[in-house]
Amino acid sequence: MPHFLDLFLAELQEKRDAFRRRLTGEESTDLDRRLKTAFQKEWRALPPEKKSDFRVISVDSGRSTREYATGSFMYICRASAITSWGASYRRVSSNAHMIASPREQLIDLASIRSEHIEHQVALEAVQEATDVDLVLLDGSLYGRITHVPISFNYPDEQDLYLRYMQTFMELLEECRKRKILILGISKDSVARHLTRILLESVKTDILKELSPALSEVELDQLAQLFDTEKKQSISARSILKKLPISRDQHDLVWDLLYELRRPRPDFSLIQPWTETAGFTTPIEPYPDVPLFKYESQDPAAYVRRRFVNAYNDYEREADFEKWAVPIMKNVFQIPTFVTFCAKLAHNDTAMRIDMPAFSVGLPTRISQISSSRLLDPPPARVNQVLSTLRGEYGGLELYNVYLVKADQEARLPMRDVRTLYEPLIEKELKIPLIPKRRERRVRRA
Repeated sequence: MPHFLDLFLAELQEKRDAFRRRLTGEESTDLDRRLKTAFQKEWRALPPEKKSDFRVISVDSGRSTREYATGSFMYICRASAITSWGASYRRVSSNAHMIASPREQLIDLASIRSEHIEHQVALEAVQEATDVDLVLLDGSLYGRITHVPISFNYPDEQDLYLRYMQTFMELLEECRKRKILILGISKDSVARHLTRILLESVKTDILKELSPALSEVELDQLAQLFDTEKKQSISARSILKKLPISRDQHDLVWDLLYELRRPRPDFSLIQPWTETAGFTTPIEPYPDVPLFKYESQDPAAYVRRRFVNAYNDYEREADFEKWAVPIMKNVFQIPTFVTFCAKLAHNDTAMRIDMPAFSVGLPTRISQISSSRLLDPPPARVNQVLSTLRGEYGGLELYNVYLVKADQEARLPMRDVRTLYEPLIEKELKIPLIPKRRERRVRRA
């Protein structure tokens, strides 16, 4: 038996039930069953497929990062906009820095830069086209506004977040003015918008069920425990032990507290609990991030505090603030988004679809809301979107014919970096590029 496989098999057999439950998402507890019941009320049948003659722009990007023995870091990002009428647009962005940050921040830098050139190439394509109906971006639209607005401490990158949001806002505004539908489509998502709403509903039901057995003080204590779910586990257990509830009720409350601390992703509900194609009730989510909670009152102060390093790229502080403050003012006035999940075939996995709220006739801005809400019944525009996406669906490997084409154009495999880009750098700069030992070891293996 191969090395270690015997030990793994023994451990797998010992944890058989837990492994199966966690890998499949199958229901096993009272909370699971309640959550499943609440979820199935929000699972809806797809509208009929509709072949459209929309003029479509689809956008995707690819990126690759490399670290070298000199202690330097390089990224290459490229983005492509493909149109249904045959025009195409391209962008490339690359840079190199000496490593002075955790690897996670370097990956974040490349990711934000990659999305930034997606915005740029999409905006270029939209502005040059006289007639556009639909813009498709690979990835979440809503997720782009929840990036932590940090100032990267690298030359040419220190105001990247501001440029990122400036172009993103320009793209949204161009689509709003010209009544162009813009969608973000995510094949993978860890968002928990629906799960959080369902858990609130389940929490309310549990409190109602327990109310006859608890005093007003005990009920209030339990409600406070739910609302401060990030309490230490020891504190929560000591409180629960004192409540006059059964063992099963204790387990139910404890499972709910655990779930509230870290809700499972929406996708994890859809895969095990649906057997048909369909979609979830759309949600207008509230971004529970400090940027929109506490910072919007004074954009100028926010710029001065969060982008200290970015001042270094400008001769005068006033010039930077004159450019940066209006951008942050616009960010704080960004529209809300509508998001939902959909399975376009019963045997496929879910996708997350985001669209600006103004697309469905909601003029709401994020600064005007304080909590997430279900849009029930779904706006008519959502049904139109789903009908259109069904018409562009080509099966498990071709989830959207336009986005798959854009992905093929923009993707940047590591072998291309090694065999094409790095030799070109070495030739142009007349320097050798020696990867870090770890990357050389992986390549030899």
